[in-house]
Amino acid sequence: LDKNRCLDNINQMVQKAHRHGLIFRPHFKTHQSAEIGNWFRAAGADKIAVSSVRMAKYFARHGWKDITIAFPVNILEIDDINKLASEIKLNLLVESIYTAKFLSKYLNHTCGIFIEIDTGYYRSGIFYNEHEIISDILQLS
Repeated sequence: LDKNRCLDNINQMVQKAHRHGLIFRPHFKTHQSAEIGNWFRAAGADKIAVSSVRMAKYFARHGWKDITIAFPVNILEIDDINKLASEIKLNLLVESIYTAKFLSKYLNHTCGIFIEIDTGYYRSGIFYNEHEIISDILQLS
């Protein structure tokens, strides 16, 4: 890892987001490193995205207070999600009405909810034209 190149890239992205009035929320799934996370924090990033509850817990232990788990909720992790949501601002990703209903019943703390939309690549999420399902999830959130 070329630290100077990495720092330059981080600073460029933070400045670019700032210039355009955007929220910069880097995804930490590749580096998974508290030390590199500190480089982002030093550059002004204060929100991150991760790909699992386990990773969110790791970065919360290292001082991150606004974390999005950018992978659909696993309802079997509800106890860990509730504990984490009691400690930080947590955002979750849902891709089904079932998960949204489950969260509305068992989530004990306020969380941000993002709906994963399949825009035609057939990877995951609710298909973009499923307006009724999307509306139902919005009603629950």
